[in-house]
Amino acid sequence: MRVLLTGVSGYIGKNLYESLRHEHELVVLSQYEQPYDDIIWAQGDIFNLQDVSTVMADIDIAIYFLDPTKRSSKTMEANFKDMNALAADNYGRAAQANDVNEIIYISGAVEDDETLNILRSYKTPVRTTEVAIKRKGMLARFQSARTDDVRIIRRFDIPKSWTLEKFTAHYFEYYKNVLPGLSNVTIEDEDYILQGMNRDLIKLHRRTALSNNDRQVFDIRGGKLAVVHLEQQGQLEFRRMLGTEEIMVCIHQYEPSQSWLFYQLLQAPFHALTMRIFEVDMRIEKFNEEQKR
Repeated sequence: MRVLLTGVSGYIGKNLYESLRHEHELVVLSQYEQPYDDIIWAQGDIFNLQDVSTVMADIDIAIYFLDPTKRSSKTMEANFKDMNALAADNYGRAAQANDVNEIIYISGAVEDDETLNILRSYKTPVRTTEVAIKRKGMLARFQSARTDDVRIIRRFDIPKSWTLEKFTAHYFEYYKNVLPGLSNVTIEDEDYILQGMNRDLIKLHRRTALSNNDRQVFDIRGGKLAVVHLEQQGQLEFRRMLGTEEIMVCIHQYEPSQSWLFYQLLQAPFHALTMRIFEVDMRIEKFNEEQKR
C-alpha cells in the first residue's frame, strides 16, 4: 500500500519507517528533505491544509501522530493542544477530500479524545493502535528552524448563532477600536489594511468568499511589520471546527520585518494581550446570547 507518515525523524516515526519500509511504499510529509532513499519525500507542512491535501492524493493509509518536538516555525505562539487540533483537522479534511481508505491514529497522547473526535468528524474511517505510545503534549516556543517565521494559533468559542463571516467582521472591527484614535482597518473589496498611527502595518488580501462559513484565508501582502517573499507568503486564517462552536485563528509563515528583539519584547506581547482581551469579548458575546434564549 501507499502509506503516508508525517515524519521519520522522531522516535515514533523512525520505528514506523523500519517496520513498514519493506512491505509498503512510504510517503513522508516534512518541510525538510529526509536522509532515506526508499521513501517518497513530499515537502510540506502538516499545519498547512493545502500541503496536506496535495500529499494525500493517491494515499491508501494515512498514519497520524504529532511529534511533540516537531520543528516547524522559528517561533511558535500556540499550545500543543491547539497545534494538534489544527493538524488533526487538516488530516481529516484532506483524507476525506482524497478518498483515503483509512487513517490510523497512534494512541497514547494526552489529547487522544479530542484528536479522535476531530478525525472522526470527517468521513474517512479512523482506527487506533492497540498499543499506546505514551507521550506528553509539549511544544517548545522557540525552535531551531531554517526560516525566521512565526506561527500563531488561538481558539475561540463563539455564540451559537454566529457565522464565520460575522466572526471575521467582528475580529477586524475589534482591531479597529483596540487603540481608539490610533488603530484602524481600511477595507476595499478583497484588500484589508491594518493600520496604526496612520501607518499601514499589515496588508492583507482575502482569497475566499465572505459567505464561506468553513474557512476564511487572507494572504499577507506587505506592510511595515511584514516581510514578503515571492516564493512564500504569510497567511491569516479563520477556520470553523466542524461540529463545534469554535473558531481557529491562525497566522502561518509570518516573518516580522523588525528585529527579533523588537518582536519578542514589544510586538508579540502586545498581540498576545489584545487576543486575550478579544477572548474575553467573545465570552461576553456568547454569554449575552445564551441569556436571551
